[in-house]
Amino acid sequence: MKSKDKTLLLKFLQSQNLMTLATQNQHLWVSNVYFVTDEMFNLYFLSEPKSQHCRAIKSNPEVACAVADTSQKVVDKKIGVQLYGTASLVKNLSSIKWMLKMWNKLNPGFESIINLKNIQSNKINGRIYKIEPKLIKFFNEELYGPEGYKLFKFGK
Repeated sequence: MKSKDKTLLLKFLQSQNLMTLATQNQHLWVSNVYFVTDEMFNLYFLSEPKSQHCRAIKSNPEVACAVADTSQKVVDKKIGVQLYGTASLVKNLSSIKWMLKMWNKLNPGFESIINLKNIQSNKINGRIYKIEPKLIKFFNEELYGPEGYKLFKFGK
């Protein structure tokens, strides 16, 4: 059974759709990508394999990410996520279908473009990537007070 804090973390991640992704190959690189989150706290995004960040993931799968509620004002109690983990290209068809369904739910209006048929026919170059978190820092001033956060460890 999930703790209340873990449930709130998942709810926050599933309410967001934009994250900053940091990768490293010969040098550090950051990218903003639209994402979705599954029940196991894995984050999925769609991106072109030839992009700087996807080429970096191919040679070094270790990544870091940040997710913040972009509607927050400076005076609001802060909420967001910082994490690190491992990224990989998704090849499992059922995972790809699930991700596309969720991605289009969070980003409506692109269903005729961002879909399995267009990926399989190479009409779009984007592919699905999965980030498996190793550590998530959930900062939430409403729950934990000023500058407050909780760490969640995942995996081995």
